[in-house]
Amino acid sequence: TGPEIIYSAEEKSLISASNFRAGRKAMGLSDFGSALKFFERGIDFLHNDHWDDDYEFSLEIFDCAAKCAYAIGDHEKLKLLSNQILVSARSFEGKLNVLCYTINLLCDASLLDKAIEKCTWLLSMLGVEFSWASSRDTTLILVEK
Repeated sequence: TGPEIIYSAEEKSLISASNFRAGRKAMGLSDFGSALKFFERGIDFLHNDHWDDDYEFSLEIFDCAAKCAYAIGDHEKLKLLSNQILVSARSFEGKLNVLCYTINLLCDASLLDKAIEKCTWLLSMLGVEFSWASSRDTTLILVEK
């Protein structure tokens, strides 16, 4: 059974919340794969205007799902979930976690140039300005230290 056969907004909210709780429990057991499935199922049951009507819950369930996608190294799911948050979050703080997950995943994938680029942008958004060494190799040596 899926969200398309449930017409009541209240029932959909209850199912979404139940999946969220199950996902949090799975995270607590370090079962990030199962947790991600629960969060995705909870997201499936959110109604169309969930970012407007239940912003805090929407941000929390998407953020937890993104964290799990990072934990299991699922770059594609992390990207999809992150894009939803980046488009819908009302503040920079709401976007910060997924930006950090993305940077960490890029580092884990040895995509250091992209990680440095995102990290530099993120730090500039936080008001930290600096200049990296002029050469790519010198920058990478500094990052690895």
